[in-house]
Amino acid sequence: MKYKLSKYYFCIFCILVIVFIIIGWFVWQKKQKEGFEKEEKISKIIHQTAPADKSKWRPEWVECQKTWRTFFPSPEYTYMMWTDEDLDNLIKTDFPDFYQNYKNYNKNIKRFDIARYFILYKYGGIYADMDYKCFRNFYTMIPSNKVSISESPFENEYVQNALMMSSEKHPFWMKVIEKAKTRLDVDNVLYQTGPALVSDTCDENKNMVNILPIRLWNPQKDEPDNPDMITRHLCTAVWVE
Repeated sequence: MKYKLSKYYFCIFCILVIVFIIIGWFVWQKKQKEGFEKEEKISKIIHQTAPADKSKWRPEWVECQKTWRTFFPSPEYTYMMWTDEDLDNLIKTDFPDFYQNYKNYNKNIKRFDIARYFILYKYGGIYADMDYKCFRNFYTMIPSNKVSISESPFENEYVQNALMMSSEKHPFWMKVIEKAKTRLDVDNVLYQTGPALVSDTCDENKNMVNILPIRLWNPQKDEPDNPDMITRHLCTAVWVE
């Protein structure tokens, strides 16, 4: 009788151990999933940069800006407009080690270029140039674990830095910034801070990048709109003036 009771209690004990192991495994899986989603989730923020003085804005900018506010409305999405002063304060306050390099750039466009990488590193979200037009909400179409960047229609660069998106603290942006530090003496805008800088970083870190194809995201300027188009760059190219 005593042997049967011992065997009975031993079986109960084993069953309880198995149950606790199964429950523990499911709890661990849930926490892992929640942690991953929290880490990789792309912030619902739209970032754009422009002068505080709107008299300096191109008419196209106003129309393009409206499309982002329409398809990514608040309160679900946050819209952040960055002025020259805001960008300066961001680098000075949050990335002081780079601030002197930032101030030493000999053209404003270089500061505007480099600041957008710091913005996406700190906040995550979607960065779009003021002359980028949006045709629909594409938030669920982009992978959360990679940086998404628009393919360039031009031969001298692989991607453009006019439309980019990622989760916050994505390591790709630090790689871009580290490469920029090696080009402080390069005068060419495209290679020092612009699309060629990002293109070279993409080539070295292809596993981190999702390329947004030209036809849907960045068609040639003279190509007509198509019904599948998601965004397009109007290429006002103010920086060359």
